[in-house]
Amino acid sequence: MQVGPLKVGIVGFGVIGQMVVAALDGPDALEGLELAGLTVRDPAKAAPALARLTRPAPILPVNELVASVDVVFDAAVAAAMDEIAPPAIEAGKIFITMNSGALLARPELFRRAEETGARIMVPSGGIVGFDGLRALARAGFDSVTLISRKPPESLADAPHVVAQGYDLSSLSEAMLIFEGNAAEAARAFPANANVAATLSLATLGPEGTQVQMWADPHVTSLYQEIHVNSPAAKLQIKVESQKMPDNPRTGSLTPLSAISMLASLASRNRIGS
Repeated sequence: MQVGPLKVGIVGFGVIGQMVVAALDGPDALEGLELAGLTVRDPAKAAPALARLTRPAPILPVNELVASVDVVFDAAVAAAMDEIAPPAIEAGKIFITMNSGALLARPELFRRAEETGARIMVPSGGIVGFDGLRALARAGFDSVTLISRKPPESLADAPHVVAQGYDLSSLSEAMLIFEGNAAEAARAFPANANVAATLSLATLGPEGTQVQMWADPHVTSLYQEIHVNSPAAKLQIKVESQKMPDNPRTGSLTPLSAISMLASLASRNRIGS
Protein backbone atom coordinates (compact mmCIF):
# COMPACT_ATOMS: atom_id res chain seq x y z
CA MET A 1 0.00 0.00 0.00
CA GLN A 2 1.34 3.41 -1.01
CA VAL A 3 2.25 5.60 1.97
CA GLY A 4 2.53 9.30 1.20
CA PRO A 5 2.38 10.93 -2.23
CA LEU A 6 3.58 9.23 -5.38
CA LYS A 7 6.92 10.71 -6.40
CA VAL A 8 6.93 11.79 -10.06
CA GLY A 9 9.98 12.39 -12.24
CA ILE A 10 9.63 14.28 -15.52
CA VAL A 11 11.97 13.68 -18.46
CA GLY A 12 11.79 16.51 -20.99
CA PHE A 13 10.90 20.15 -20.47
CA GLY A 14 9.22 21.16 -23.71
CA VAL A 15 5.63 22.36 -24.00
CA ILE A 16 4.10 19.20 -22.52
CA GLY A 17 6.76 18.76 -19.87
CA GLN A 18 6.33 22.32 -18.65
CA MET A 19 2.55 21.97 -18.42
CA VAL A 20 2.86 18.74 -16.46
CA VAL A 21 5.40 20.30 -14.10
CA ALA A 22 3.06 23.26 -13.54
CA ALA A 23 0.23 20.86 -12.68
CA LEU A 24 2.40 19.32 -9.95
CA ASP A 25 3.37 22.64 -8.39
CA GLY A 26 1.69 25.45 -6.49
CA PRO A 27 -1.55 25.72 -4.50
CA ASP A 28 -3.60 23.91 -7.17
CA ALA A 29 -1.14 21.03 -7.58
CA LEU A 30 -2.54 17.56 -8.20
CA GLU A 31 -3.28 15.81 -4.93
CA GLY A 32 -1.35 12.71 -3.95
CA LEU A 33 1.56 13.44 -6.30
CA GLU A 34 4.92 15.08 -5.69
CA LEU A 35 7.34 16.46 -8.27
CA ALA A 36 10.55 14.74 -7.18
CA GLY A 37 12.93 15.50 -10.04
CA LEU A 38 13.50 16.41 -13.66
CA THR A 39 15.80 15.42 -16.48
CA VAL A 40 16.35 18.16 -19.07
CA ARG A 41 18.63 18.47 -22.10
CA ASP A 42 19.64 22.06 -21.38
CA PRO A 43 19.58 22.94 -17.66
CA ALA A 44 20.63 26.54 -18.34
CA LYS A 45 17.73 27.08 -20.72
CA ALA A 46 15.26 25.51 -18.30
CA ALA A 47 16.59 27.39 -15.27
CA PRO A 48 14.32 30.49 -15.47
CA ALA A 49 11.15 28.40 -15.61
CA LEU A 50 12.36 26.05 -12.88
CA ALA A 51 13.22 29.01 -10.66
CA ARG A 52 9.53 29.94 -10.59
CA LEU A 53 8.51 26.66 -8.97
CA THR A 54 7.19 27.03 -5.44
CA ARG A 55 8.85 23.72 -4.52
CA PRO A 56 12.09 23.38 -6.50
CA ALA A 57 12.92 19.89 -7.76
CA PRO A 58 16.44 18.62 -8.50
CA ILE A 59 17.72 18.16 -12.05
CA LEU A 60 19.05 14.62 -12.33
CA PRO A 61 20.48 12.24 -14.93
CA VAL A 62 17.94 9.68 -16.13
CA ASN A 63 19.28 6.78 -14.05
CA GLU A 64 19.29 8.82 -10.84
CA LEU A 65 15.82 10.14 -11.58
CA VAL A 66 14.46 6.62 -12.10
CA ALA A 67 15.97 5.45 -8.82
CA SER A 68 14.37 8.27 -6.82
CA VAL A 69 10.75 8.24 -8.09
CA ASP A 70 7.68 6.01 -8.35
CA VAL A 71 6.50 7.39 -11.70
CA VAL A 72 8.68 8.21 -14.71
CA PHE A 73 6.89 10.58 -17.07
CA ASP A 74 8.45 10.70 -20.55
CA ALA A 75 7.80 14.04 -22.25
CA ALA A 76 11.08 14.01 -24.17
CA VAL A 77 11.62 13.63 -27.91
CA ALA A 78 10.83 10.22 -29.39
CA ALA A 79 14.49 9.59 -30.19
CA ALA A 80 15.24 9.47 -26.45
CA MET A 81 12.95 6.49 -25.80
CA ASP A 82 15.85 4.03 -25.51
CA GLU A 83 17.50 6.18 -22.85
CA ILE A 84 14.36 6.50 -20.72
CA ALA A 85 12.09 3.47 -21.05
CA PRO A 86 14.52 0.56 -20.39
CA PRO A 87 15.83 1.81 -17.00
CA ALA A 88 12.30 2.72 -15.86
CA ILE A 89 10.93 -0.69 -16.83
CA GLU A 90 13.91 -2.59 -15.42
CA ALA A 91 13.31 -0.82 -12.10
CA GLY A 92 9.62 -1.80 -12.09
CA LYS A 93 8.37 1.79 -12.17
CA ILE A 94 5.18 3.26 -13.56
CA PHE A 95 6.30 4.49 -16.98
CA ILE A 96 4.10 7.06 -18.74
CA THR A 97 5.07 8.17 -22.22
CA MET A 98 3.70 10.60 -24.77
CA ASN A 99 5.74 8.87 -27.49
CA SER A 100 3.39 6.04 -28.43
CA GLY A 101 4.85 5.89 -31.95
CA ALA A 102 8.27 5.06 -30.52
CA LEU A 103 6.70 2.63 -28.07
CA LEU A 104 4.90 0.88 -30.93
CA ALA A 105 8.25 0.07 -32.51
CA ARG A 106 9.51 -1.56 -29.29
CA PRO A 107 7.09 -4.37 -28.35
CA GLU A 108 9.82 -5.97 -26.24
CA LEU A 109 9.24 -3.24 -23.64
CA PHE A 110 5.75 -4.62 -22.92
CA ARG A 111 7.13 -8.13 -22.50
CA ARG A 112 9.86 -6.91 -20.15
CA ALA A 113 7.35 -4.90 -18.09
CA GLU A 114 5.39 -8.09 -17.43
CA GLU A 115 8.57 -9.66 -16.05
CA THR A 116 9.65 -6.74 -13.86
CA GLY A 117 6.22 -5.61 -12.63
CA ALA A 118 6.51 -2.22 -14.32
CA ARG A 119 3.39 -0.52 -15.66
CA ILE A 120 3.40 1.12 -19.09
CA MET A 121 0.78 3.84 -19.52
CA VAL A 122 -0.01 5.97 -22.58
CA PRO A 123 -2.22 9.08 -22.27
CA SER A 124 -5.03 9.33 -24.81
CA GLY A 125 -3.36 12.39 -26.34
CA GLY A 126 -5.25 13.99 -29.20
CA ILE A 127 -8.28 11.67 -29.22
CA VAL A 128 -11.07 10.64 -26.87
CA GLY A 129 -13.34 7.66 -26.35
CA PHE A 130 -10.92 5.20 -24.76
CA ASP A 131 -13.54 4.17 -22.21
CA GLY A 132 -15.65 2.87 -25.10
CA LEU A 133 -12.66 1.25 -26.79
CA ARG A 134 -11.70 -0.57 -23.60
CA ALA A 135 -15.25 -1.86 -23.26
CA LEU A 136 -15.47 -2.96 -26.91
CA ALA A 137 -12.16 -4.79 -26.62
CA ARG A 138 -14.08 -7.43 -24.69
CA ALA A 139 -16.22 -8.06 -27.77
CA GLY A 140 -13.48 -7.57 -30.37
CA PHE A 141 -13.12 -5.24 -33.35
CA ASP A 142 -14.01 -5.80 -36.98
CA SER A 143 -12.31 -2.64 -38.22
CA VAL A 144 -10.71 0.53 -36.85
CA THR A 145 -9.88 3.52 -39.07
CA LEU A 146 -8.34 6.88 -38.20
CA ILE A 147 -8.80 9.84 -40.56
CA SER A 148 -6.45 12.67 -39.68
CA ARG A 149 -6.60 16.15 -41.24
CA LYS A 150 -3.83 18.62 -40.57
CA PRO A 151 -2.65 21.95 -41.98
CA PRO A 152 -0.17 21.35 -44.83
CA GLU A 153 2.64 23.23 -43.09
CA SER A 154 2.58 20.76 -40.18
CA LEU A 155 3.23 17.87 -42.58
CA ALA A 156 5.64 19.43 -45.07
CA ASP A 157 8.83 17.94 -43.64
CA ALA A 158 7.47 14.45 -42.89
CA PRO A 159 9.63 11.65 -44.37
CA HIS A 160 6.74 10.34 -46.49
CA VAL A 161 5.97 13.77 -47.93
CA VAL A 162 9.62 14.40 -48.75
CA ALA A 163 10.09 10.93 -50.27
CA GLN A 164 7.01 11.30 -52.47
CA GLY A 165 8.03 14.80 -53.59
CA TYR A 166 4.74 16.34 -52.55
CA ASP A 167 4.56 20.14 -52.67
CA LEU A 168 1.98 21.06 -50.02
CA SER A 169 2.68 24.79 -50.06
CA SER A 170 0.14 25.67 -52.76
CA LEU A 171 -2.73 23.29 -51.98
CA SER A 172 -6.20 24.73 -52.56
CA GLU A 173 -8.09 21.54 -51.69
CA ALA A 174 -7.59 18.72 -49.22
CA MET A 175 -5.14 16.06 -50.45
CA LEU A 176 -4.94 12.45 -49.28
CA ILE A 177 -1.19 11.99 -48.83
CA PHE A 178 -1.14 8.62 -47.06
CA GLU A 179 -3.29 5.53 -46.64
CA GLY A 180 -2.03 2.44 -44.85
CA ASN A 181 -1.80 0.81 -41.44
CA ALA A 182 -0.63 2.37 -38.19
CA ALA A 183 2.82 0.76 -38.36
CA GLU A 184 3.40 2.29 -41.79
CA ALA A 185 2.01 5.64 -40.58
CA ALA A 186 4.45 5.71 -37.66
CA ARG A 187 7.37 5.34 -40.09
CA ALA A 188 5.94 7.79 -42.63
CA PHE A 189 5.05 10.52 -40.11
CA PRO A 190 7.19 9.99 -36.99
CA ALA A 191 6.34 13.44 -35.62
CA ASN A 192 2.62 13.17 -36.41
CA ALA A 193 1.64 9.55 -35.84
CA ASN A 194 1.25 9.29 -32.06
CA VAL A 195 -2.54 9.37 -32.36
CA ALA A 196 -2.52 6.44 -34.79
CA ALA A 197 -0.07 4.53 -32.61
CA THR A 198 -2.12 5.07 -29.45
CA LEU A 199 -5.33 4.03 -31.18
CA SER A 200 -3.68 0.89 -32.54
CA LEU A 201 -2.33 -0.10 -29.11
CA ALA A 202 -5.88 0.04 -27.75
CA THR A 203 -7.57 -1.81 -30.63
CA LEU A 204 -6.36 -3.92 -33.55
CA GLY A 205 -2.63 -3.39 -33.25
CA PRO A 206 -0.24 -1.66 -35.66
CA GLU A 207 -0.97 -3.91 -38.63
CA GLY A 208 -4.75 -4.00 -38.26
CA THR A 209 -5.51 -0.33 -37.56
CA GLN A 210 -5.99 1.69 -40.75
CA VAL A 211 -4.93 5.32 -41.19
CA GLN A 212 -5.64 8.09 -43.68
CA MET A 213 -3.59 11.29 -43.52
CA TRP A 214 -4.94 14.39 -45.27
CA ALA A 215 -3.17 17.70 -45.84
CA ASP A 216 -6.02 20.19 -45.71
CA PRO A 217 -5.48 23.93 -46.26
CA HIS A 218 -8.95 24.67 -44.87
CA VAL A 219 -8.34 23.35 -41.36
CA THR A 220 -6.70 25.49 -38.71
CA SER A 221 -7.04 22.94 -35.91
CA LEU A 222 -5.90 19.31 -35.64
CA TYR A 223 -8.81 17.15 -36.80
CA GLN A 224 -9.13 13.46 -35.98
CA GLU A 225 -12.00 11.19 -37.01
CA ILE A 226 -12.24 7.60 -35.76
CA HIS A 227 -14.50 4.87 -37.14
CA VAL A 228 -14.81 1.68 -35.09
CA ASN A 229 -16.84 -1.38 -36.03
CA SER A 230 -17.35 -4.10 -33.43
CA PRO A 231 -19.89 -6.94 -33.07
CA ALA A 232 -21.16 -5.09 -30.00
CA ALA A 233 -21.38 -1.50 -31.29
CA LYS A 234 -20.20 1.06 -33.80
CA LEU A 235 -18.40 4.23 -32.80
CA GLN A 236 -17.77 7.44 -34.72
CA ILE A 237 -15.61 9.94 -32.88
CA LYS A 238 -14.64 13.40 -34.11
CA VAL A 239 -12.13 15.66 -32.36
CA GLU A 240 -10.94 19.15 -33.28
CA SER A 241 -8.06 20.18 -31.05
CA GLN A 242 -6.52 23.63 -31.13
CA LYS A 243 -2.81 23.79 -31.92
CA MET A 244 -0.41 24.55 -29.09
CA PRO A 245 1.04 28.04 -29.72
CA ASP A 246 4.64 26.91 -29.16
CA ASN A 247 4.28 23.56 -30.97
CA PRO A 248 1.74 23.52 -33.83
CA ARG A 249 2.12 19.75 -34.29
CA THR A 250 0.68 19.19 -30.81
CA GLY A 251 -2.99 19.69 -30.02
CA SER A 252 -4.17 21.40 -26.84
CA LEU A 253 -5.92 18.21 -25.72
CA THR A 254 -2.64 16.27 -25.53
CA PRO A 255 -1.04 17.83 -22.40
CA LEU A 256 -4.43 17.90 -20.68
CA SER A 257 -4.80 14.16 -21.22
CA ALA A 258 -1.34 13.64 -19.71
CA ILE A 259 -2.23 15.65 -16.61
CA SER A 260 -5.52 13.74 -16.31
CA MET A 261 -3.68 10.39 -16.41
CA LEU A 262 -1.32 11.51 -13.66
CA ALA A 263 -4.25 12.68 -11.55
CA SER A 264 -5.92 9.29 -11.93
CA LEU A 265 -2.94 7.55 -10.30
CA ALA A 266 -3.75 9.13 -6.94
CA SER A 267 -7.52 9.50 -7.27
CA ARG A 268 -9.74 7.49 -4.92
CA ASN A 269 -12.71 7.64 -7.25
CA ARG A 270 -13.27 6.95 -10.93
CA ILE A 271 -16.25 7.75 -13.12
CA GLY A 272 -16.54 5.72 -16.32
CA SER A 273 -14.91 2.44 -17.28
